[in-house]
Amino acid sequence: MSQTITQLQQLTEFLQTSLQGAIHTNNIDAWQERGTLHGIGDDRGQDGYAIAKWKYTAVIAIEKFPHRRVNPYNLLALISAFLIDSDWERDNFGLDDPEIEIDVVSKDDATIMIDVQLIDDIELIPNDNGPILFNGARYHVSLAPISIAENVDVDVKGQS
Repeated sequence: MSQTITQLQQLTEFLQTSLQGAIHTNNIDAWQERGTLHGIGDDRGQDGYAIAKWKYTAVIAIEKFPHRRVNPYNLLALISAFLIDSDWERDNFGLDDPEIEIDVVSKDDATIMIDVQLIDDIELIPNDNGPILFNGARYHVSLAPISIAENVDVDVKGQS
C-alpha cells in the first residue's frame, strides 16, 4: 500500500464529505506551508523503516461558506472531531491548536481560512528499483508492513 494520502488530504476529504451539499468541491482548497522534517530512522522490521515525520501547517480555504444556512460551529466541531479521531498525540509532537479566520463577504457567504498543524509519517520499504538509497539499499515511500502476533505461547515455570 503506497503512503500517498496525507493528514491534510484526509482532513480535506472529511470536510468535503461532511459538508456535502453545503459547499461545492471547487470552493475548498488545501495546501501545506512551513514544514519541518524530523528524521528518525526507526526500524519497523521486515526491512521497513519509519524514516521521518513531516510536521507542517496545513491551510484549508473554504469559499462561499453559507454561514447563515450552516452553523459555523458545525465546521469547528468537524475539525475538532477529525483531530481527536486521528489518534495523533498532538501534545507529544508540539502541534498547535488550529487557527481559523472567518471573513464574512456577504449576508449569506463567508470565506474561511483554517491553519492547522499536522504531522505525517514517511516510511520506506525495500524496492530494488526504488528512488531512495538508504543504508546501502534501495527503497520507495510506502507504509512499512507491521506483523501482529495472532497467538502467543507462554511457558511459565514455577519457582520452588
